[in-house]
Amino acid sequence: MAQNARRESVVSDWWLPGDEPSNGTPGTYSVLSTGNSVVRLHRPLGGQEDFFAAPVHPLVHGMVFGESVTLVDARAGKWQWGFGSQADIELRPRLALEGLLLEKDELRLTEAKVRIQGQDDWIPSPSIKTKRGADGFLENVTLPRLQERVAWVAGGCATIRDATEWRASSTEASLSRRTEFHFLFENPTQLEEFFEKQLRGLQVFMTMIRGERCGIESLEFTDSTWKINGEVPARPHWVTARLRAPENTTRKRRGDVLLPYERFDWESQAPAVFDVSAGWAYAIEQWALLLDGRFIWPVARFSTAASAVEALDRILNPPAKEYVPDEQLIARVKEELQKTGLERKVRKRILSDLKRPTEATLDQRMDRLANLAQAAINAVIDQPLWARRTARLRNVASHGLDSSKEFSRDTRALECGAEILLHLLECTFLYHLGFTPEQIHSIKSNHPTTWQRKQIMDECFSLLPEIPEQTVSATPPEGGVAESSEGGMPDQVQPSGGADPL
Repeated sequence: MAQNARRESVVSDWWLPGDEPSNGTPGTYSVLSTGNSVVRLHRPLGGQEDFFAAPVHPLVHGMVFGESVTLVDARAGKWQWGFGSQADIELRPRLALEGLLLEKDELRLTEAKVRIQGQDDWIPSPSIKTKRGADGFLENVTLPRLQERVAWVAGGCATIRDATEWRASSTEASLSRRTEFHFLFENPTQLEEFFEKQLRGLQVFMTMIRGERCGIESLEFTDSTWKINGEVPARPHWVTARLRAPENTTRKRRGDVLLPYERFDWESQAPAVFDVSAGWAYAIEQWALLLDGRFIWPVARFSTAASAVEALDRILNPPAKEYVPDEQLIARVKEELQKTGLERKVRKRILSDLKRPTEATLDQRMDRLANLAQAAINAVIDQPLWARRTARLRNVASHGLDSSKEFSRDTRALECGAEILLHLLECTFLYHLGFTPEQIHSIKSNHPTTWQRKQIMDECFSLLPEIPEQTVSATPPEGGVAESSEGGMPDQVQPSGGADPL
């Protein structure tokens, strides 16, 4: 369950910043099981015409049972009119900040406490040590505390803290393992920037570690420069944020996580978590879809995995410089082509390719990523031409070639291809978190998914499309043209934005 449990509707009053609270609109406020809040208004804020003219209200202030609440980016949902000016209007904010009435320029923080779904399954639980007396009652209870780990990040530090809750009586003791991420910044950071960098980074990291979507379970923050009644309070005034998070009812075993907590050097590797989440944003959107348990369609999963690998390689290996066509070379090729007797369409196609930048095909991208952690890749994928055959499978699946009709009754080749691509993505992820190829091999060798994938490879790899014997494998130089892998026109290098050849 995301954040706190469901809260019953509470009577509240709401108004727009700048309006008088005494003229506020009555309504109710509740927190859903998904973590976000919902407000029901009994009449429009600021008048009917003004309220429905704006699709989203940047800020709404309210008082909920004596507590100040600020709604951020509140959108009107379902509504209906009653008698007179009465109405029933549903207001769904992106964020509900409980504790203060904040203006737009006050949406900032210097300190935050965050919990991400699933983080307690990643971090090992301590065991209580007890000592009983002769009468059987507890004489001493010792709770090993999690060692605090601090990483310096841009503008401040990020710390993993122990927040375990435990109880003890004269006869028994129990604990509930809890941890939290604590951020402390030297200067105020805008809330939007914090969400885009630090919070997104933690969500991406924990999602990849656990293999399922992980949202923000709880978030509290404060700003040491906030003024209340014109003065900076002596103690930090904490605000609780309510926001939507995916339902998270499953519990992963620690052996199923991609990277054990003990193997991750938070102090030195944490900055890479935030860099990767920001730099890989496009590829991560595709990769995250593969971690959704509801996304089960084999063709779609394989095609999405291939797109994620291709997008990631583009991000990691951008063009070195802007492409400038060699006009002299094009003129010479044109002159020679006219002597060959080739059809005009063929000559035009060759010249067209020379006028546009060229880039690597999917199999070349896969080989390039595999070189980052070759031993870990080989532990699962020890077949020759695996990248070429996987790339050709993508051509069949994406372009609906005749052989794709077989996928309606036998999807084993697609499932095998998807596992190859996921393994490649995971190894690349670990490499850019700062692990050496040897460490990646060790981590993956001890992961149960690795051997499941190895079994799928052994049983299903032969179902991937064969590569003709006359194929010549070539990796062209930058901007070069390779020999054809299917006979005929070159397909090892493609014009920018073009699809792989059939």
